[in-house]
Amino acid sequence: MTMKTLFDSDGIRLEADEVQLALSGQPDFDNAAELAEAGKKWLGRRSDGVSIDLCGVESASTATLSVLLEWQRHLADYSGHITHLRLSPALSRLAAVSGLESFLPGLESSGVAVEAPASIDTA
Repeated sequence: MTMKTLFDSDGIRLEADEVQLALSGQPDFDNAAELAEAGKKWLGRRSDGVSIDLCGVESASTATLSVLLEWQRHLADYSGHITHLRLSPALSRLAAVSGLESFLPGLESSGVAVEAPASIDTA
């Protein structure tokens, strides 16, 4: 399937095909609202399952998790759901440390050992 670019700025890229959103780069709070809106526009009124791939996200950022949770809420508004969720190692550690893993349906194990990171970028 061919991926369509939904957002591309400053090395941050959001792409989608028929059933998957894929985010890469280093999102932060400066572009989180635009990313959330671009993803919600693609999600539309879906009432089926989608896959979300965040393996290309290079750093742990609460901004990225906020965008993900916004997409999840949007899907729930239309009875949609996340069937498969893949996180980068940095995001997996952040989700584990923050206790969000249980709120992320479809989360696939990354095999990453979870230890408290030395620092987490909250920007």
